[in-house]
Amino acid sequence: QRRKTDTKRCGIKKVELLMIFEQAWNVLKEEKEDMDEAKKKIIACLKKEGGACGLDECCKACGLSRDKCKALINKMDNVKIHKYGDVVLMDGL
Repeated sequence: QRRKTDTKRCGIKKVELLMIFEQAWNVLKEEKEDMDEAKKKIIACLKKEGGACGLDECCKACGLSRDKCKALINKMDNVKIHKYGDVVLMDGL
């Protein structure tokens, strides 16, 4: 059974609620676009370096902190971090 939200009781109008959700959606969309752009920059850096480079070079290329860059690379299917710290592009291997 679905629970109905009483917006009058909360003091929020439906229009205001929709605006809040739209703003949150736009923020999430922008973050996704930024991460997609960072992924492209990491791949471009790796291709420029011959398929492998240090994590610091990837961080400089994409403009992210070391932790965020490492987390992003860990989410990528075609880029891996070697046990000795090198970032390796797996395309073509």
